[in-house]
Amino acid sequence: MVRYFQEFRTKLCTALSLGCLLCGITLAQSVTTYHLPGIKYSKYHTYRWVAGQHQHPDPAMDAQIKQSFETQFAARGLKKTDGTADLSVEYQIAVSQQETWEVYEDRTQTGLMAQRLPQRRQVIIDEGTLYLDIYDTAAKNLGWEGIASKTLDPQSSIKDRRKSVDKAAKKLLENFSPK
Repeated sequence: MVRYFQEFRTKLCTALSLGCLLCGITLAQSVTTYHLPGIKYSKYHTYRWVAGQHQHPDPAMDAQIKQSFETQFAARGLKKTDGTADLSVEYQIAVSQQETWEVYEDRTQTGLMAQRLPQRRQVIIDEGTLYLDIYDTAAKNLGWEGIASKTLDPQSSIKDRRKSVDKAAKKLLENFSPK
């Protein structure tokens, strides 16, 4: 009887440990980045913020998000300016689950006479997901995009939200190197 209890206890502890580990993995931030190939980031020296459609409604949190990224940009040698800049930076964050429509141009069609029609697809953005878009201001095209899920939890403390945003900014810009 004692042997069966010990085996049960061992299996239960193993199962609980595995369950806790899996919960920790699913609650962690995930980061995805995309960039246009062939971009020479060394030509960029300045950036400016542009207003996004879904910025954080709380001005203090909006400022904190921008400050987290500004710290990372400064570490990469980029200078912030309010005038003309090499890069235009925009962030968007979902503060609640949102359902939006995204319109884009289908560039898969080729040929001189190919007609490019706007396409629509439904995009559901989960609460706390942060998007960072970096545009080449002169070329007017998106050169880099980063997405960090589970960045902001409205139920967490202000201190925890700041840590989470700082962590997301660092992870998002890990491979963005204009130097």
